[in-house]
Amino acid sequence: MAPSRPGESREFAEAVAALSGASLPAAIDLETLPAPVNLAPHAHAIGGAVVVVSAASADGEEDLATGRLVLLHRPGGHEEWRGAWRFVALVEADLEAEIAEDPLLAEVGWSWLLESLAEHGAHYIAEGGTVSRSSSRGFGGLSGRPATTAVEVRASWTPVPAPDGRGGGSSGSGIDFAAHLAAWCGLMMMCAGLPPEYEGVANLPPAGSRR
Repeated sequence: MAPSRPGESREFAEAVAALSGASLPAAIDLETLPAPVNLAPHAHAIGGAVVVVSAASADGEEDLATGRLVLLHRPGGHEEWRGAWRFVALVEADLEAEIAEDPLLAEVGWSWLLESLAEHGAHYIAEGGTVSRSSSRGFGGLSGRPATTAVEVRASWTPVPAPDGRGGGSSGSGIDFAAHLAAWCGLMMMCAGLPPEYEGVANLPPAGSRR
């Protein structure tokens, strides 16, 4: 179990331990980040990236997508969350410019999140979020840099136990926190262009990776 921190409840410590013990794809690189202090009494933050071997990179590796996942816990519950727990997620990735101009990009990006949550058995309620795109082009001394377009998925949801009471939930809460971490990692893989094949969900290749 992950070490508890001052003032941390046993229930929250168990949830953090479940996140720390999750089994993830080899391409995923995670690190613990400083947790936000003003969102909930208890918070745990994780940074992540989809890392692949790249001859074009100085260190031999390239991040195809990056993200952040924060687990929040308010023991007395939160009206807007409709529960005592909340995940807040961010995923960012560069895309080919012509793909990023697809008018359905936002819908596809949001479907990736829902598909990944379902695929990993991560049950939830009260979901919400945004999918946005941004473009950049260099000028002057930076005019030689290729233009880039990025997709950004921001989302939050309240994790809940499986309806049938099964699903590997941690002690006390009944929530499978590791499944939610795996779903977020699955979203990063999808945004990076390295997802498992989901029926009816388009895959968008990352910039420069499919030439």
